[in-house]
Amino acid sequence: MKNMSLFASVLCGALIGACSDDGASALTQPASQADATSSGDADPTAAGAPDTTGATTETGDVSATDDVAATDDMISTTGEGGEIFNCDPWAQDCPAGLKCMAYTDEGDFFTGTKCTPVVENPGQAGDVCHAEGGWSTGIDDCDLGLACWNINPETHIGACAALCTGTMDAYDCPSDAEVCVFWVPGLAHVCLQTCDPLQQDCPGTQLCNVSGENFVCMLDWSFDEGQEFDACNSGNGCDKGLVCWDPTQAIECAQDQNAGCCLAYCDLTAPQCNGEGAECKPLYEEGQAPPEYANVGICGLPG
Repeated sequence: MKNMSLFASVLCGALIGACSDDGASALTQPASQADATSSGDADPTAAGAPDTTGATTETGDVSATDDVAATDDMISTTGEGGEIFNCDPWAQDCPAGLKCMAYTDEGDFFTGTKCTPVVENPGQAGDVCHAEGGWSTGIDDCDLGLACWNINPETHIGACAALCTGTMDAYDCPSDAEVCVFWVPGLAHVCLQTCDPLQQDCPGTQLCNVSGENFVCMLDWSFDEGQEFDACNSGNGCDKGLVCWDPTQAIECAQDQNAGCCLAYCDLTAPQCNGEGAECKPLYEEGQAPPEYANVGICGLPG
C-alpha cells in the first residue's frame, strides 16, 4: 500500500470524487471527474490513450459498428427528449447513433449511465475533445467506446480516452502500455497510458502522476501555477515532476487544510530535495512497491 493515507483526508474533502480504501484516489483528477484506482477490486479527476480505430473498436462483446437496440433494463422515461438511462458501458447497448456514458445531475459523483449522441466525425483516442456542459453530463464529441476525460472545468476541454473493454471481472485495454482505471466501478472506467514519474516520459506536455496502483499520463491543468510548494487541489494541478500532497510535509507550503501542496518526486537511489529539512521518503510502504517503482520517493519532512 502506498504512503498516501496521510493526505487522503485532506484532498478527499477538497476534490470532486471518491476515495479508495488506500487513500490514493483523491490525488489524480481535477475538480471535474471523480478519481480512481486501477485494480479489479478498485473503489471509486488524464490524458488520451494510444490510438484505437474508432469504427472498429470492440467494447465488450459489442462492436462499435453494430446497431444495438435498447435493453429491457433501460429506462426511457424522464423529461424532455425521452432520454435512455441505465445502459451498460461495458456492452455499449444503446441504440445506433448513441453511446453509453457515465453522468450525474447530483453534483460531485458519477451516479448513473445514460445514452448520449455520437457526433459526426467524432474524436479518436488522444484527440482534443469538448464535454458539453462539463464533466457531469456524459455528452462529448468522442467516438463510441471513448470518453472525453481529464476535463478542464473552465473550458470543458479534455482528451478522448478509450473506455476499458470486457467486464468488471475481466477487463482490458487496447494497448499493453495502458491500464484500466476505475473512477466509479460499473460506471466510469478508462484506459490511460502508464509512465515513469521520475522520467516524466509522457507525450508532449502531459504529466506522469499517480493514479491508484499505477502512474498514468494526464493533461496539465496547473497553467501559471503548480510550481514546487504552490497550493493545489488535484494531482494534475502541479508541474511535471511534482505531486499534490500533504502541505504539512514542507515548511514552505501554506498550511491550508482544504488544499494540498506541490511536492517533488525523488529518486531513492540518488535523493535530492529542495525543501528546508526535506528528505526523500519512499512513496510505498516497505515491501509494497512494484519493481518498476521501487525507487520512487517523495520529498517531505522526516517522520
